[in-house]
Amino acid sequence: MKIDESLYLTKQPTNQTKQSDLGKDEFLKLLMAQLKHQDPLDPMDDKQFISQMATFSQLEQSINMSETMKVLTNQQSQSNFLAYSNLINKEITYAVYDSTGEYAGKETGRVQSVSFTGNDVMLKLSNEDKIAASQVMEITQPTHEVIDDGE
Repeated sequence: MKIDESLYLTKQPTNQTKQSDLGKDEFLKLLMAQLKHQDPLDPMDDKQFISQMATFSQLEQSINMSETMKVLTNQQSQSNFLAYSNLINKEITYAVYDSTGEYAGKETGRVQSVSFTGNDVMLKLSNEDKIAASQVMEITQPTHEVIDDGE
């Protein structure tokens, strides 16, 4: 007797959609369905139930901590942005890198504006260069020329 090759598992179509991580709502629904459909003559073991509730609690705490970390990261980025705004009209010395990312020396310039791009703080200089705030090596107060008006 020969088995039809179309019945092999490797020949079966896969129309499963990849599901992301199990969220707290899905976990709770699964736990409630398990409790609802358990055998009344052989109920779920207390230890197993407590273990599942502890897992649910840990999942919820992880999600809450993740959301809190996102808020904190956003606030820190905004704080950095505001701190870098103090560089406007200051002379800075900054690192210059070549196209391969190797250090190629340093240059100076005056900061004209500060912008927030993605998660990076960018500085626009008076020479029209745009650099990342992380490239700043030194900050100095600009020197003001004394103009002798003859008085």
